Amino acid sequence: MRRGVAFAVCVAALVSAGSAWASPPRVSASERAQINRTLDIFVNHAVKRHDPEAAYDVVTPTLKGGMTRGQWSHGDIGVYPYPAKGARFHKWNIQYRTKEELSVELILAPTKRYQAKLGQILFNVYLQPSHGRWLVDSFMPGATFAPIGKPGVVQAARDFTANPSAQTYNRGGKSAAPIGAARISAKWAVVPFAVILLLLLALAGRGLVENLRFRRLAASHARPLSMSSDEPRARPRNRP
Repeated sequence: MRRGVAFAVCVAALVSAGSAWASPPRVSASERAQINRTLDIFVNHAVKRHDPEAAYDVVTPTLKGGMTRGQWSHGDIGVYPYPAKGARFHKWNIQYRTKEELSVELILAPTKRYQAKLGQILFNVYLQPSHGRWLVDSFMPGATFAPIGKPGVVQAARDFTANPSAQTYNRGGKSAAPIGAARISAKWAVVPFAVILLLLLALAGRGLVENLRFRRLAASHARPLSMSSDEPRARPRNRP
């Protein structure tokens, strides 16, 4: 009986732990309101570069990078610049949450002025709790979308690492960096097959030459040897 009760308790604990693990991370209503306020201030001032000093109090010391308020106010900050549309940025999705960090995804769209050049960008935002508030610790682009009416392009995190300022993102002109996978002409696809074909022909030719040499050598050894007796030099029979 005791074993049965202990077994039932263990099963219930495992089921409870599994359901807790499977359930998505959540935030309370007050936390969501605070996060919304932080993101509104951060995007409107730091990301858009409209009065960057106003966003100085909603970022962590890590993101400030040792910059003073006066230095931060000049706009030369470690935040990805983007002309985001709107003033409220509350449509974000939680990726994970720990005691020390909250990760959310936030999609920003460009203003009408930049819609022909820029597409939407999905940003990975990492926030940390601090004295009842949430501060932005990191703000990195995670995925990009093509501008309206333009062919699709693909950019990953390493593209933004190679080009932190993103001055060439989805922009035309000679100075723009190539975006997306480079297309190779169809005629170059024949080159590997041509090289393989030449190697096969060379091996076949070498095999044919070796075969002919072998046949000639075999034919020369197959001929009967004829030797004429050398009478003057013939040894005499042994006499008793």
